[in-house]
Amino acid sequence: MLDVTKFDLEKFLYPVWQGEVSYAEAAFVRESEQGGIEPIELLYPIDEIISVRNAALDTLYTEGVDYTVKDGKLCIIEGGAIPCLSYADYFFALSDEEHAENRLATKFPAANNRGWGYIRAEIGADKPGMSKWTLAVTYKHSAKSIVNPPAIKKDVFASLISKLEAGKEIKIVATGDSITDGWSASGKNGVNIPPYCPQYNVLVQNYIEKAYGVKVTQKNVGVSGSNTNGGLTKLDEICGENPDLVIIAFGMNDGCGIDPETYTKNINTMVATIEEKCPDACIIVVGTCLPNDKVAWGPGGGSLLRFHIDYIEHLRAAEKGWKNAAHAD
Repeated sequence: MLDVTKFDLEKFLYPVWQGEVSYAEAAFVRESEQGGIEPIELLYPIDEIISVRNAALDTLYTEGVDYTVKDGKLCIIEGGAIPCLSYADYFFALSDEEHAENRLATKFPAANNRGWGYIRAEIGADKPGMSKWTLAVTYKHSAKSIVNPPAIKKDVFASLISKLEAGKEIKIVATGDSITDGWSASGKNGVNIPPYCPQYNVLVQNYIEKAYGVKVTQKNVGVSGSNTNGGLTKLDEICGENPDLVIIAFGMNDGCGIDPETYTKNINTMVATIEEKCPDACIIVVGTCLPNDKVAWGPGGGSLLRFHIDYIEHLRAAEKGWKNAAHAD
């Protein structure tokens, strides 16, 4: 069955650059600034809808009643059952006091627009955020992927693969910021809302377990709000776990003020320290995703998107000096 009615490890991790089906692709439904709901462009032009569900996957919407497809785009029918966030509730007046009180709730200040803010993702079942207005769209497509397949770097992980193929238990240690901590992942402890999708590093663990039939344990030392400076303080804890695989994922918070040279120096220090103290460990250095350039770190501040794009080339260059580490772009 192509439909996605609950969390499915294989479908959620199915490569978006392969095949002719996109599974549970997210679409955020909100009113435009001018009013009305504009057609939603997904990763591919839609050839055929398999299902349109809410983010929890437990509500199925009806084509022709709740939505239609036109020119390959998803068109929401106003007055149907699909919830739409009004523009006034998406972009709203936000005082400094409200920001201080809701720093980890559902409000985020607007960049260069003091006194205004945007809705943000939830961090708990009692603090709903964007998922209420997010759809999971499963559809068939025929267009060529605009996403480049990632480079295969299996040589770096030869020792890890040998352990897995031999059926040996392995241990993963993940370090990073709120993304690694699992902020807004629906299956994270403290959030725990349908469809109960774990944070990305747990998905990695579960996929390895399924692919190799081995036991994989994990320790997550990610800290919400942390950056590479904070990551340096975790090295003794990481190495003390004697890991087989280390995931390093920083950059989202660094991008607010840590220049690419300092960011890369910190990453190189982490890699070199782990390579020295844990010579049998393999390392994945995850490049940060890019933040919304319309939001700010603090009230009235500049855009959150500052150095993030520059980190990409710096990590690609740094990778050439690593022995047991590879960059996941």
